[in-house]
Amino acid sequence: MPTRAQLEGALARYSEALRLRSTASKSSKDLLELDRWYRGELRTTVAERRTRSTKKGAADWLTKAELVRLMDWKLARGKWRPRLQQMVASNPDSAVREAVSAASAATDRESALKELSKLKAVGPATASAILALWYPEDEPFMSDEGIDFAAALDKGDKGKKAKRDYTVKAWREYRQELQTRLKKEEQWESMEQLEMAIWAWATLRKYSPEGETAADVEATAEMATEKEADGDASEKAKRRGAANSEEVAKNPSKKRKTR
Repeated sequence: MPTRAQLEGALARYSEALRLRSTASKSSKDLLELDRWYRGELRTTVAERRTRSTKKGAADWLTKAELVRLMDWKLARGKWRPRLQQMVASNPDSAVREAVSAASAATDRESALKELSKLKAVGPATASAILALWYPEDEPFMSDEGIDFAAALDKGDKGKKAKRDYTVKAWREYRQELQTRLKKEEQWESMEQLEMAIWAWATLRKYSPEGETAADVEATAEMATEKEADGDASEKAKRRGAANSEEVAKNPSKKRKTR
């Protein structure tokens, strides 16, 4: 829970999930615009800056103004914590440049996460959103929905955590869970796409008027079809067995064919 089929269906309805979330709370009213900015304009700008960088530790990979707006996106997409907005905005420009520079020069992603987490109001979850912005192919954003369902790899696997943790250790485990899933479920183009699918699935289930998503309905129908096909095959086998028994009874000297 959720299955791959359900996640694929939910990903196709990601925009719908954004709309549902944006209308569910005043704090999320700008979510569609913020999400387009995060995955579009900001992603393009950051990519251009990285390309222009001639040395490690480029401090302009993310500016303070962009960090503040990134926090708006994170909060609009998840649980609203207005205090975090005030705190992240209180970071001096120089502190943001220093943290971003150190993170972009880090030799591994965990070190980068820890450098970013030195900023006020930037914990592992927000830092993961920055890493996911820089490295969307393999770095997952630590969303609440992702934390809940990242470990659900197979049908019947509940996956949901009893408690959400926002520590470096929890990020490390979450990252490993999603990387394992990304490798196992080969249809995903990137880590970003997988996290979007999980978030959309959880959001659609929460806010969809029907209480269940089209992906759930499709998955249920698929399972019913498979069960019906198995039943037909079993019934045909029974009929063949009965026919063979009748033929042997009529002709004792004739042996049954074996396969």
